[in-house]
Amino acid sequence: MSILRVENLKAHYVTRKHRKVTRVLAVDGVSFQINKNEIYGIAGESGCGKSTLLKAVSGLIKPPLEVVEGQVQYQFDDRDLDLLTLRGEQERREIRGVRISHIPQGSMSVLNPVRRIRKSFEDIIGAHLGIKDKREFEDMVRKHIEALGLDWNVMHSFPHQLSGGMRQRITIALATILRPDVIFADEPTTALDVVVQRGVVQLIKTIKKEQQNTLVIVTHDLAIHANLCDRLAIMYAGKIVEEADAEALFADPKHPYTEMLLDSLPIVGDRTTRESAPGAPPSLVHPPSGCRFHPRCPQAMERCKLEAPNLIEVEIGHRVACFLQEGIVDENVQEFDAR
Repeated sequence: MSILRVENLKAHYVTRKHRKVTRVLAVDGVSFQINKNEIYGIAGESGCGKSTLLKAVSGLIKPPLEVVEGQVQYQFDDRDLDLLTLRGEQERREIRGVRISHIPQGSMSVLNPVRRIRKSFEDIIGAHLGIKDKREFEDMVRKHIEALGLDWNVMHSFPHQLSGGMRQRITIALATILRPDVIFADEPTTALDVVVQRGVVQLIKTIKKEQQNTLVIVTHDLAIHANLCDRLAIMYAGKIVEEADAEALFADPKHPYTEMLLDSLPIVGDRTTRESAPGAPPSLVHPPSGCRFHPRCPQAMERCKLEAPNLIEVEIGHRVACFLQEGIVDENVQEFDAR
């Protein structure tokens, strides 16, 4: 059962200066669906539109970001909701934190540097649940943070008194205190060392197991996706180019870009030089015609320069946007029918 369905979403950064309008096509025609209680990953190089996609589907749309087209449809147990049709701050407040929660890229963008950690929890719980009784508040928060392996004493600290890893754990605790249906995590392990990253990943796993919610995680670190995700989407230049079960995608990538990403990963014991994709991602102000990866693709054909491939299902649950896979589709469809 799906909990989120996105159809042809286009989210652009639009700036206007001296009557000149500039559009950055950060998310340009993206469609996918996320199932209830799964962990869905979004990967790709920096600047491919991952974080913008997360903002658009979680309702964090502020100028110059504009949603130009598309639908973001949530299917909760008790109601269906089109996020893009919400009007007014009160409607959005009823959704944020309670139904949808967001773990941002940097903990200091959540934690007020001049207020103790406790105040951040008081703000969230007071705004959504109206709890003002001190004992009731402390019982609720203590139970939550201790379940996550955090010490109650951190509540009396200022953010600058905590390590980066501890601040990130507090940010995750804040985002999950109200037990939301869907959690969006934007680069939750950025700027953390490997040991701390492991702790943060384990914390996310603990929350997922205990609360049984849906998690959408954005990171360029494919090792984290391999460790966490049920399904994985690969983005390039504002579009999804491949989507599959994480295990299948790592075992048998279909898109040349995905293959290059995986080939660039280090392997324990292998001292040979790993090669990354040649060149650099294109400008999203003036993206290339046809397939946006064709200027960097060693298998590009003349057709790739003129036509944009559709994201098609080449195997059950495995979608790819590449003309190299078109000849395989009919054979796979016949196999599926035979089953």
